[in-house]
Amino acid sequence: MLNWLTRRNPRPNRTGPATKRPALRLESLEAREVPAVLIQLDYSYDTFGFFNNAEARATLERVASELGNSLNANLAALVPGGGNQWTATFYNPATGGQVNLANLAIGANTIKLFAGARDIPGGAAGVGGFGGYGISGSQSWINTVQTRGHGGFAPWGGSITFDTNLRWHFGATTAGLDSNELDFYSVAVHELGHVLGIGTANQWRNLISGGTFRGGNAMGVYGGAVPVTSDGAHWADGITVNGQAVSLDPSLTYGQRVNWTNLDSAALRDLGWGAVTATPTPEPTVPPLARVPLNNGTGTPVAFSGSADGALTLYTYSGGALAPTGQSFVPFVGYRGVLRVTGGDFNGDGVTDYVVTTGAGPQSVIEIFNGRDGSTLVGQTPIFHGFTGGLFISAGDIDGDGRADLAVSADGGAGPHVQTFRVANGRLELQSSFFAFDDPGFRGGARVALGDLNRDGFADLVVTTGGLVEARVAIYSGSTLRHNNPTRLYADYIPFVGFRGAMNAVVGDMDGDGLGELVFSPDRGTVAHVKMWTGASLATGANPNGLTAASSFYAFNPADPSGARLAMRDMDGDGRTELVVASGNRQNAAARAFNFDQMMASGGGAPVVYPLGGPNSIDGLYAGLEVAQTATATDDNDDNTTATADGTEPVYTVSVAPRADKCSCGGCAALAQLAAGEPDDLFATVPVA
Repeated sequence: MLNWLTRRNPRPNRTGPATKRPALRLESLEAREVPAVLIQLDYSYDTFGFFNNAEARATLERVASELGNSLNANLAALVPGGGNQWTATFYNPATGGQVNLANLAIGANTIKLFAGARDIPGGAAGVGGFGGYGISGSQSWINTVQTRGHGGFAPWGGSITFDTNLRWHFGATTAGLDSNELDFYSVAVHELGHVLGIGTANQWRNLISGGTFRGGNAMGVYGGAVPVTSDGAHWADGITVNGQAVSLDPSLTYGQRVNWTNLDSAALRDLGWGAVTATPTPEPTVPPLARVPLNNGTGTPVAFSGSADGALTLYTYSGGALAPTGQSFVPFVGYRGVLRVTGGDFNGDGVTDYVVTTGAGPQSVIEIFNGRDGSTLVGQTPIFHGFTGGLFISAGDIDGDGRADLAVSADGGAGPHVQTFRVANGRLELQSSFFAFDDPGFRGGARVALGDLNRDGFADLVVTTGGLVEARVAIYSGSTLRHNNPTRLYADYIPFVGFRGAMNAVVGDMDGDGLGELVFSPDRGTVAHVKMWTGASLATGANPNGLTAASSFYAFNPADPSGARLAMRDMDGDGRTELVVASGNRQNAAARAFNFDQMMASGGGAPVVYPLGGPNSIDGLYAGLEVAQTATATDDNDDNTTATADGTEPVYTVSVAPRADKCSCGGCAALAQLAAGEPDDLFATVPVA
């Protein structure tokens, strides 16, 4: 959901480029011929009685009619029955708590919107957003709920709420709108814009780049890329078209009415509502990079980062030691900060592809490159919009389809929010999204690793804390992650008792028995202590907390409190992974690689190398391209999938949470507190489009 925040004082206008600007005017929200969309308002959750005010109700219904009649889309009806079931989820407008309504029936070309009011903390005037869902049934039924049979953004509906403590002007016109009143019509139009996808939909966020919105229709109206707020949830504060303020500005001045404009309408067309008459402007071209295949020999190299030039340097493993390949490349042009990298076969061509993300500083993004030729598989994709604290990533086959999936977590300063994604059609598609340690108020961040620990053919997820508390680990079953129903394999446990800091983990088959070894090390703040539990011991189902580590040793000088980072990869092609340990010491960017025999010999026989060519780095050394062992094919007949004997369509289950954004821009500082008494969730849960 997104908020409209109040603003009492006028502000200077911001206009777009002066050249090639067409003549613009405000667009009246007048009725149009069908096909239109009915925005059906439901006041059953208006327990405060806010809409007992006939004028307030009439104005909201006017806005719903005007915006609905301006849309052009054919939305399929949602009529559950038989094995096709669904649950609509949305935020209760009276309390902010989540509501689950089973088997809601919604007519064709209809969006259902639950309206109400409450005391909204933090100065926000309104909150609006589209709803989530849980679905079970045939794949065609799931597709219907998710897409409504429409090619663009098409929600089932959602909720909208208004603050009960403001001095509202409910009038149909501005007659009587005083300087100490907030215009209800303006706020309602803005919030309905969010319900329809502006600032909230994946289609919107996919068109944001470099702090601007690059939808072709909007750019045609504005005369160029349109500036947006830092989190991409609104037009930038003060944007105007033809001298008129736009509706999806993040703030509103008391005593002012802001109408829907051509720019707001153009954004809806860019999201797929109505006919799209222009195509998004392509990203500016950059000089071609000397990207090279990462799989040009036996085994797969490991990538090291930490140099001041923003490059990844590739090493392989030969003769029991790390050896340079002579290859390096710069994945993000102009970026000179921390890089983190992982790899897996995301397109099913049998070649390991590689994923690169940024550390703290810029908006956190992910890009996936084709390991065969260095081309782009998934372009730069923002994760956790507005978050600039950096990401941790890992790859593994979560859903058992033979292709790698991606796990992502936020670094320190954020909650333990973890998301997993499939890669399809050149995009990241959300698989699961949850808080790993059941405490969204925790702000130490998290780190992730993937690997099949119980030999069921699905990569399991290992999540470790990123700081602030005694370092702990939670392990989730991959077979439950693929249905967004994360379930722990074991009770949480603490590998390094007393250590309060970030902890790293990797999974890989080091001894060649087909089972994944689990390895941990603390990061900066204590010694580089490496502990390994064997896959054979974990496969018994015993909690690792009750098992003795098979190997435990210091990878670097025990007097150095810089900790270590880990990667796992079969670098020499012998079918067994090697463990790469990289120092977190900024003045001693050292690395070592260990095979299983060396691990069992407490690290003996593994020489130290300096992959950056010297001891210095910007934030210690990071190693990447860790990939768990290949998942074993299994039958997918768990509780969430029902095979049919008569050849009819099998039953699947899928779910996604309702929209709940936190805006990080100054104009939306209060957006995170969506409900009184609820934790301040830092991030959005990315919907499945």
